[in-house]
Amino acid sequence: MKKIYIFTVFIFIFIGCISSNKTEIPVGGSYDESTMESLVDPPEKIPILLRPALRIADKKAKKEVLPGRVLAWSSKIAISSGLLELYVEEDAADCLDRRLIKILRIKISYMIPSPFAVDINSQNYQDFDITEEEIRGLQGVSDIDSIASFSEKEKAALKYAQKLSKTPIILDQKVLDNLRSHFSEKEIVVIAALTAKVNYWTRLIEALRIKPAGYTDDPVLNLEQYSSFVN
Repeated sequence: MKKIYIFTVFIFIFIGCISSNKTEIPVGGSYDESTMESLVDPPEKIPILLRPALRIADKKAKKEVLPGRVLAWSSKIAISSGLLELYVEEDAADCLDRRLIKILRIKISYMIPSPFAVDINSQNYQDFDITEEEIRGLQGVSDIDSIASFSEKEKAALKYAQKLSKTPIILDQKVLDNLRSHFSEKEIVVIAALTAKVNYWTRLIEALRIKPAGYTDDPVLNLEQYSSFVN
């Protein structure tokens, strides 16, 4: 934890230096959903301090990560977004079951919806013992309560995350009592933060019109049905 704290301080010391480098901001024309990979192209020159982080992200994703490159237009936003991802995921991994983290990510991705997020968050879902029936439940095609393979603990977290991902947020006593009966205070904080973090990324990615990167081609995921683009 001390190493991460030092790393964070180090990054923020350099944010001012990075952001002081003025980049000429071009004015774009019309947007063509059929030919463009995103609403905003990445800058031609990625700030030096962001390059190692992008290389690490590429290695982890086994692909060139487009969202990070698009965010490079604003070094502060790119770095703060990366730190949000780092810290929330680290705490989630420390106190939540890995399968629960996976199904929460998938559920929220379908709630927004965001094809890019569904694509990346659903990859290798079988490795987490997630069935096709459960995927349909996460899509909202089937009622979560009707799927026996979801534990009561998982259902409690999914219903909470589902409520938090709607606008307006309306939380009833039953959902909250059920959540508290299955999770500790810290776990609830982490679930709330994880839900908010995935909402942040999915909404940001959709705002920037970033297309799925091809992490999976499983037809069960029905990515083409969840586009948020309207002509």
